Amino acid sequence: MRQEAQGEASRLVAMAWGVAAAPQRGPRRELSHERIVEAATAIADAEGLGAVTMQRVARAFGFTTMALYRYVSSKDDLHQLMLDAVVGEEWAIEDGDWRIGLEQWARTIAAGYARHPWALDLPLSQETLLMPGQLRAVDQGMRALRTLPASPEAKLGVLMAVSVQVRGFAGLSRDVAAEEGGVDEPTRRLLREIVAQGRFPDARAVIESDVFFGDSGAEAGEDDDLGVALQILMPGIAAVFGEDGTEPTPPAPDDDPDARLTAAQEELAAVTALRKATQRRVRELEKREERARRLRDDARAAAKAAARRAARAGDGLGS
Repeated sequence: MRQEAQGEASRLVAMAWGVAAAPQRGPRRELSHERIVEAATAIADAEGLGAVTMQRVARAFGFTTMALYRYVSSKDDLHQLMLDAVVGEEWAIEDGDWRIGLEQWARTIAAGYARHPWALDLPLSQETLLMPGQLRAVDQGMRALRTLPASPEAKLGVLMAVSVQVRGFAGLSRDVAAEEGGVDEPTRRLLREIVAQGRFPDARAVIESDVFFGDSGAEAGEDDDLGVALQILMPGIAAVFGEDGTEPTPPAPDDDPDARLTAAQEELAAVTALRKATQRRVRELEKREERARRLRDDARAAAKAAARRAARAGDGLGS
């Protein structure tokens, strides 16, 4: 970890936590590292990471580049602050079933990459892992695994394994999505003809079903690649750590009244976020249910009409 002097905390980590000293000179009222990160993130979202330069961000505020350097010492530091800021922007984690919670955790991180695909181009560093966004991700992941009968060290290992999967699938999805139009039909036909000749016999099924070309036809969150990977991982995790039906085990309360209050407020915020997310999901499912009911009713009416036409046609033939 980089340190400005022996015994001092990393300035980048301290800045991320809001405890670094503000510059003595510069436009302190108008600028803060949070506002700088917000502006840089907006540029990256709109134009890609390559468009983020210290000069470009400074122009967004109407300041000189030197004014920015008083708050963020380098573009690399800015990148790390940006990466931390977009990790899991909205957490809502179930703590009563580790399988549900772990999938929610994984999909929250995947959603962050989907909103900010440029984040995949930034390598994680030791300092990044010590920043607020990353620590919040760990906290929420440990919350998701409350009912998993495993040690804290083992749970952290589970989170690391799943996060590697999430990042990998997010990168693959981004790269595939960049190819507009997908795989054209002549190319698909060529592959089908090749496997039909007996070569690659074990791959033939996925080629002929078009799954190999990314046409799973499943809705996100149901049978997508990440969902399949999680379905494979979950039984393995359960087999390694066993199942004992334990209830959620929140951390033991601290003896410090202030710490207890903070923990209670965090718990309330987490439960409230989960409740709101669940309500949104219920509303979405109610809308889907209503659409499905209308389709069913339309199909039923069409089937009855077809039956009546067939009956009339039969009567006509028999007369």
